[in-house]
Amino acid sequence: MKITSIETCALSAGWKNWLLVKVCTDSGVYGIGEGTLNGFIKTTETAVQELQHLALGRDPRQVNLLSKTLMDSVSLDGGHIHRTAVAAIEVACWDILGKSLGVPIHQLLGGQVRETVAAYANGWYRTERTPNHFVAAAEPVVAMGFNALKLDPFGTAQGFIED
Repeated sequence: MKITSIETCALSAGWKNWLLVKVCTDSGVYGIGEGTLNGFIKTTETAVQELQHLALGRDPRQVNLLSKTLMDSVSLDGGHIHRTAVAAIEVACWDILGKSLGVPIHQLLGGQVRETVAAYANGWYRTERTPNHFVAAAEPVVAMGFNALKLDPFGTAQGFIED
């Protein structure tokens, strides 16, 4: 099995852009990876395309060898953008390996840890950074049935939430 191409697709989800990477093989098996780096979608997409020549013709099931080859090519000056591009290609290769063996990626990486994963609402709530405003932002999320939520952690909050 050999890599024949790497395709990218930048998607907008309204408030955030996403970069998906598809690694295609000569056997028809393909893998999907994700390389979202906030604010640098097009730059990361270009980095994936620039790395493609190092992956073409290689066996995607040799995930560690391919990842090392890609990382070695950018190790001195790659930064976050190139590491994100390499990670997206690597995840797609894990997907290919899992598909070729008929097992999910989590099994390749050591197995299932838990039966269920708790869901939480993730909000970049644009509100005054006071306890009462955070409570007000949480109320509609709780009304939707969530019992956990993550608030915007950036900036300076003032005061404490009282019981």
